[in-house]
Amino acid sequence: MSGYFDGFTINKLSDTLSNAAHKTQDKLNSAIANMQLDDPQARLSLKTRTRYLQETLGAVDDISQLPPQYQLLEKKCDAIEKVCRRILVVTRTFEVEGYDYPPNLSESISDWWSTNREGIFGFIGNKSKGSKDLQNEKEAEAFLPRSFAQALSKAAKDCGQIVSDLEKESRQHSGNDPEEEDEDLISLGKMLDSWAECERSIDEGKEQMDTLMAKEFNSKIKQMLDEDFKKVHALRKKVEESRLKFDTLRYELKVRESQTATTKKEPEAENAEKSLADSSPNKETNSSANAPEVAKDETPQPETSKSETSEPKASKAEVEVPPAEENEEHNLLETLEDEFVSSTTEAVEAMTSVTDSVEVVSLVRLFHNLQLVYHRQCVQDLEASMKTLDELEGAEA
Repeated sequence: MSGYFDGFTINKLSDTLSNAAHKTQDKLNSAIANMQLDDPQARLSLKTRTRYLQETLGAVDDISQLPPQYQLLEKKCDAIEKVCRRILVVTRTFEVEGYDYPPNLSESISDWWSTNREGIFGFIGNKSKGSKDLQNEKEAEAFLPRSFAQALSKAAKDCGQIVSDLEKESRQHSGNDPEEEDEDLISLGKMLDSWAECERSIDEGKEQMDTLMAKEFNSKIKQMLDEDFKKVHALRKKVEESRLKFDTLRYELKVRESQTATTKKEPEAENAEKSLADSSPNKETNSSANAPEVAKDETPQPETSKSETSEPKASKAEVEVPPAEENEEHNLLETLEDEFVSSTTEAVEAMTSVTDSVEVVSLVRLFHNLQLVYHRQCVQDLEASMKTLDELEGAEA
């Protein structure tokens, strides 16, 4: 099979693509020449596409350069857009429920089985009896914890229920005698209840933070990307299109003027040569008897030179453009130049507004503030739980 690729090289592939591009360009040029459109804007639109193809192939060097400040603004705008997109990739995690606690299938099945011990028949029986306790409904609906704090709260709560059931059984054996209550079970139950309440409050605070992150932080970054930067891209494209139209017409007029100047120089050169030939002395005037025959032979020469001088006139007529159409094209060139300048100014204003770092700094400040509020609440909840644990520890000591 390697024999099929013996003659294949990168250079051949590049030459093939280049030849195909040049053929396409030639076909497009011939198509534009044969269409003979009367509307200057329509002709300019078709020629602009040809110009774009030539610039893509690197066949044109005369390209209007934008100011360095504009190019720097383009780079800043692209850089800030990349920053926003990169941050949004990570902060979208706040919109995913349970991002800090991966699903644990064995734990979920165990929780479901413990909250539905009577099975499907017990579920049907409870449904026929109507709604029971709201606490049992909350336990049953939390099939997958939305956060690590909620998972800890639920685990501590389940453990507290186990300790509470054991404490009730101990009371029944002791005949509800307060002196024979198991202090260890009571302390253990209070500790688990405090831990569950602490983690529950932390989970609620995290839920609020995640919601605000999605609504305030992520939505504003998405708005910048979907509206502000999208508008900037549209304005930059408008600048490129206006620049391309201006360069196309400017180059065409420049080539036409150079051809007209060349055509005017050709007759002047021929007339100079003719006058020089006429002024030179004729060595064969009336010196022999055969002079009339020679003169007869040379008589067609002025007609030949006359026909030769008429050829530049024809080419000149082909190059020349009617004054009305030429003025119209020059006016169109001025209009395109004004559009190019106005489009560039509008794009600069939009990019300057987008690249202002104040908005990005305010967004990061909002992000920090939301996290700070959440972590302060975590500190307060943990300190309250620690106070309860210190009291239990001191009571036992």
